[in-house]
Amino acid sequence: MPVMLHLSSVLAATLLVASAASQQPWADDAVDAAFAAAMPPAAESRWTRIPWRTSLTDALAESHLTGKPVFLYVNDGEVASGRC
Repeated sequence: MPVMLHLSSVLAATLLVASAASQQPWADDAVDAAFAAAMPPAAESRWTRIPWRTSLTDALAESHLTGKPVFLYVNDGEVASGRC
């Protein structure tokens, strides 16, 4: 699902939640369904299952111990922007 289509579905879900919230409290299953609808598909979020290291020093030390290479990923703070 393209990012813009996902963002539009999140916006639609947010507006739906906001309009319904003024009418009645949400049941737990309705909140869970709205949350699930706003989440990206598993194919688009596989990168979140990688055990990323947030410290280059720690990653280099682990690399030295395990013999595995370091993959350095740098971005501007907004992963969905497409710029890195």
